Amino acid sequence: MRWLRRDEARPWGFVGVSVVVLLVVIGLAGIVGVVANERVKDAAERGISYDVAIEDAGDDLHVAVLELRHRHRNIAFGGLTAATIEAFDAAFATLLEEIGELEAIGIDGLDVPQPDQLRDMAQRYHEGFRPRIVLFTSDPIGFQEASEAGLVQITEMEIATEEIDDLGEQLTSELLTQIGDEAVIERVTSISLLAAVALVGVALAVAAGSVMNRLRAANAQEQAAAQRLASALRTKSDFLADASHELRTPLTLVRGNAEIGITLAEGEEQRQILGEIVGEATRMGRIVDDLLFLAQSEAGSLSLEREYVPARWLVARLAPLAEARARHHDRCLTCTHEVQGHLEVDPERIQQAVLILVDNVARHTPEGPCTELTARTTEDELWLEVTDFGPGIPPDEVPMLFERFYQAGDRRARKTGGSGLGLAIAKMIVEAHGGTIGMESELGRGSTVTIRLPLSRGA
Repeated sequence: MRWLRRDEARPWGFVGVSVVVLLVVIGLAGIVGVVANERVKDAAERGISYDVAIEDAGDDLHVAVLELRHRHRNIAFGGLTAATIEAFDAAFATLLEEIGELEAIGIDGLDVPQPDQLRDMAQRYHEGFRPRIVLFTSDPIGFQEASEAGLVQITEMEIATEEIDDLGEQLTSELLTQIGDEAVIERVTSISLLAAVALVGVALAVAAGSVMNRLRAANAQEQAAAQRLASALRTKSDFLADASHELRTPLTLVRGNAEIGITLAEGEEQRQILGEIVGEATRMGRIVDDLLFLAQSEAGSLSLEREYVPARWLVARLAPLAEARARHHDRCLTCTHEVQGHLEVDPERIQQAVLILVDNVARHTPEGPCTELTARTTEDELWLEVTDFGPGIPPDEVPMLFERFYQAGDRRARKTGGSGLGLAIAKMIVEAHGGTIGMESELGRGSTVTIRLPLSRGA
């Protein structure tokens, strides 16, 4: 009887040990999953806030150097005028500003030219060339010598900025590799833990099977989340690199050379053709800027300079700008407003969103009654409504109008020079302020787009 009791006790003891082991395994699986996810998250956040920021700042700095070279060449080839000198000084100021932004990011310890070195190179170039611009007429040979020396210095700055941009790409690539390695470690660890759970499940049968299913589901979700995160970061990094290198730099060169060509052209027809090139290059540059704005917003790096402002002041500032934008498209716009309270907003960004709506209406609505901009406040919101009396939008297309690149109906945005990004940008800006944006439209009666922004509770 004692033997039987000992024999009967063994399964219960084994079950008890199995339960303890199972709990330990579950705990380890949870800890490993949390740690791995945190490491992937930390790496991604560091990449967005630092690695990608270095790449973006390096590219902006590179474009600023190219712009300065263009303005230098414009003086050398096009002649000395007040406009060319003003453009040159503005380009140099932009270069110093971009150096300051790179310095704010902080690249100490990285094996690339430092901001103080770049600033010293820029100052030496400026001190060597700027005072000798006046020699263009009085001493052409002296001016030419100073110009050639300055172009050599600009080339040195261009090489230095390329090193910074290349480093940003390298850091981003290393970050993606690190995320991939962390995912592999997590996968191997999870598989090992799942195998242990499977062995324990032989004794626990149904209970172990249920736990295994839950662990598999959790592991699958973690792997999918890690893959989506890595894919999103890679897509964003690729986009920034492609947009910067494949679009912005060539567009700057095309526009710059076309502007020089206008000054050198002998016939009106040549100047007209080159003017069209400058206009299209400028428009494409705006599209690239819009794409970069959307990418920064999705990456969480959209910065808002919030101010505590009266709603009346904000609307009074918007009204004349909206009227001017409508007049630019030979349209009329009336403004009515009765508002009170205060908001915590970035006035420039809100202005950008409203002007996008006015511009969208002016480009897409045929001539007719004036567009209306109405502002009013409820108990806790400011409503900004832009109303047109055009043909309206089909109901099935209204929900998609705020998606990027979507063009309603007969692709009217393309016909009127739009990019299909304006409403998506406006939506990003409004939602970043904690507000909402929506549209109501009726065929044959027109449309109303409404921005709703929360009023400050401290008002």
